[in-house]
Amino acid sequence: MASATSILWLSIALGSGYLWILPRDKTVLRAVWKTLPVLLLALYAFAVDAPPLLVAALALGALGDLSLAFDGERAFIGGVAAFLLAHVAYVLLLISIADPSIAFAALWRVVAGGLIAVLTLGVLVRIWKPAGRLALPIGLYILLFMAFVWLTLGLQNPLVFVGASLFMLSDLILTMRKYWFGPDHPMDGVAAYIVWVTYYAAQVVLTLTLSIY
Repeated sequence: MASATSILWLSIALGSGYLWILPRDKTVLRAVWKTLPVLLLALYAFAVDAPPLLVAALALGALGDLSLAFDGERAFIGGVAAFLLAHVAYVLLLISIADPSIAFAALWRVVAGGLIAVLTLGVLVRIWKPAGRLALPIGLYILLFMAFVWLTLGLQNPLVFVGASLFMLSDLILTMRKYWFGPDHPMDGVAAYIVWVTYYAAQVVLTLTLSIY
């Protein structure tokens, strides 16, 4: 367990340190640094005997990080594909442990589910035309993500929902940067930091909360 904790802290150190290298040129070093934090979370999950689907989701997320560390449509598509598979793994895990009755047991859960749907569909409508031929796969990806977040409402621990919501926020901002605001928007630089902080925080929260199942 001590070694697993060391892996977790190393991941957190590298994840925090990535903010320093984030604005720099997209080199191999930067790509490796971006990949390691979530890859180490996958290793931590494996070390503490977390569900295999959680390990797979984190490993696929690290693969997506590696792909998105580079520019170009091919790298973007590769990253989307990796994260799509990661979300499938998360959804399959949540289907096996969630209780639908819990999702309707408290008003805040019902309201949260509705807000997630409105936000998701609103962004989807806004980026549909700019996304062009990628609109359909990106649309399916976003809808799968919505299902992922909804399923977390069926767990007693609200932190799982917080983690999934942070993950969705990160992805929605990333999508809007690419198909809505564009790289010349004055807030694009700040958005890059928000994307990483929300994404990495989400993966840490999901790792810690779902490892116990």
